[in-house]
Amino acid sequence: MGGISAIQNRVEERSNPQQSQNSQEIFFKDGDQAFLTPVASGEENDKLLDEVYLYTYRSGTRWINLLKDDDTDASEVPDNVRASHKFAFWAYVHDIMHTEKRFDDWEEVEGPQGKKLFVQHVDDFRIIPLGFGRSNYIWNQLVDIYNDWGTLSKGVVRVKRTGTGMYDTSYALSSTSRPTVIPEDKLAQVSDLVDIKSYYKDRYGGSQPSGTAAHPNDTQGVSLDLADDLFG
Repeated sequence: MGGISAIQNRVEERSNPQQSQNSQEIFFKDGDQAFLTPVASGEENDKLLDEVYLYTYRSGTRWINLLKDDDTDASEVPDNVRASHKFAFWAYVHDIMHTEKRFDDWEEVEGPQGKKLFVQHVDDFRIIPLGFGRSNYIWNQLVDIYNDWGTLSKGVVRVKRTGTGMYDTSYALSSTSRPTVIPEDKLAQVSDLVDIKSYYKDRYGGSQPSGTAAHPNDTQGVSLDLADDLFG
């Protein structure tokens, strides 16, 4: 596929190690909305839902994400960089709706008011990382779903990002009545999922180059202090 938009998106994919083959995380762009079933229950001692703190700083031409942890060497983190607070959970992602087509296999559908949307069928387990947001508004939406359902894994949740920059980006999490279920063969794999803390230690513990962060314009992929204070 040619054109400025398509080529630019492929450049971003190649230059963003967080979207690499080893990454299990979903990072949202403006207008993206994912339909997913959490496999984290939200109950006490649920290792498939956890909180993490990440430093993000520039090293030469790269942006680095580094986990704040007792076992992590943070000696190269600049003194003025504060670790951002995030939460992450495992979910079975059914599909993601995009407002522009970035890959040939995304299915074109007609959305509300006749707007074109492009469906990425994921149909697999992924980690959903999100900032807590100003006054914890993003986290509170997840808590509301848990309180309404009694568990996070009862049904399909929609996660939508709106906005592109630090000051205009927001996230909306809502329960849905969508009847989509996780296939039985996939449910059998839930027990094999690595716990969130172990995943982040392995990926952002500082020993692997995969700790390189996304470009700072991608406010969900990077943990800039101001961005985290505002919305995530």
